[in-house]
Amino acid sequence: MIDLLTSLFSDNFNILILGFGKEGKSTYHFLKKHFPKLKLGIADSNTEIAKDAKFLNDNKLEIITGDDYLDSLKHFDIIIKSPGVKIDNVGSELSDKITSQTDLFLQRYAQQTIGVTGTKGKSTTSSLIRHFLDADNKKVLLLGNIGVPAFDMIDNIDEDTVIVYELSAHQLEYLSKSPHIAVLLNIFPEHLDYFRIFTDYRSAKLNICKFQNSNDCLIVHESLIPVHDLPECYPDSYRDGRVDNYTKSHHKGSRIIEISEKSPRFKIKNPPLIGKHNLINIHAALIAASEAGADIDVSLNSLKQFMSLPHRLEYIGEYGGIRFINDSISTIPESTIAAVRALKHVDTLILGGYDRGLDYTTMVKFLIASDVSNFIFLGNAGDRMYDIFKTNSDKNLFKVDSIKSAFKIIVDKTTNGRICLLSPAAASYDQFHNFEHRGDTFKSLAIKL
Repeated sequence: MIDLLTSLFSDNFNILILGFGKEGKSTYHFLKKHFPKLKLGIADSNTEIAKDAKFLNDNKLEIITGDDYLDSLKHFDIIIKSPGVKIDNVGSELSDKITSQTDLFLQRYAQQTIGVTGTKGKSTTSSLIRHFLDADNKKVLLLGNIGVPAFDMIDNIDEDTVIVYELSAHQLEYLSKSPHIAVLLNIFPEHLDYFRIFTDYRSAKLNICKFQNSNDCLIVHESLIPVHDLPECYPDSYRDGRVDNYTKSHHKGSRIIEISEKSPRFKIKNPPLIGKHNLINIHAALIAASEAGADIDVSLNSLKQFMSLPHRLEYIGEYGGIRFINDSISTIPESTIAAVRALKHVDTLILGGYDRGLDYTTMVKFLIASDVSNFIFLGNAGDRMYDIFKTNSDKNLFKVDSIKSAFKIIVDKTTNGRICLLSPAAASYDQFHNFEHRGDTFKSLAIKL
């Protein structure tokens, strides 16, 4: 990695770290450690950064903060952009300068990387792949969007290490290299407050395979196989006769392995994760681990030891005669539909949060036809859902101003032995730091009953 960056960076370059969150800080510490002579800049809207005492005596660092921090981009030779920092009207002159920690990392480690993306399921699938490789005694690291910046793990990587990289659309946005093994689970409308239109979001997701070649492998859900959805995709399919018997096809770039609900590749008894969508995640992870050298039988035998991740159809327990399930990770309508389909006996469903303008019509139609009796609505997204419900349904509908205030309704209306499900179909950052904060709040209130 150091050799690659040495070839890319000149001591005379001005390099800007754009965004100073977890990944931006990781980039700063890495560059200061390995390239102390570089002239660096940090640009972020947060004015508190400039007051940090550790920066006071750094004469090779320029800090730009405040509302106009993006005006500084033209003054730097290379821009290492952090995920989620939005740049409008990127011309060719500026876009040629933009890279990211993910892009730099993949330029060096793509051949030993399994990249995993999807609007939903990527954390579970990435964790499953790591679990399967661990079970077969492979040296494996899990990093990326799951909370571990890639540069923080470089000292732990050797040529035998398999890297499982969870990739968000933000991390995929500025790529020039795709991972050797790519897993593409699904693409639904999401993050449209950042990407503006679904086409831009989808294009970012497809970068996971855009730069693959004939030596690479793409594991992809069947719904994304059509030519118009995959770059240069030519679905010339054939059946493989091996015991796992999964479908393979080819296009100009990578080998494609298709996954499907209709024809699952493995017989899995008593899966540790609830729902058909999680069976897809398990199958994708089994295939990816196998492509990286794990024995399928070892992986299947290890599956029963896998523990589901928090906030993903997480069973909290039974309190006050009500069974509580935390699915706070649900920020789009498709994941809420999947949660209700996966569970039996949902009686009360908590919906809503920050409104990003998603279309809830299909979800509401599904929920009206479901066995769920009570619906509790939060935030501006909840207000919109409530308005759709009230004109089409005689379900029990309740608007509240907080999850805490929802609990009186939950206790009064939920039938004993049935489920109260938090699966909001909306983002959390109107009232919470993130979906974890929302889920933890829900759990703590349930446990206190």
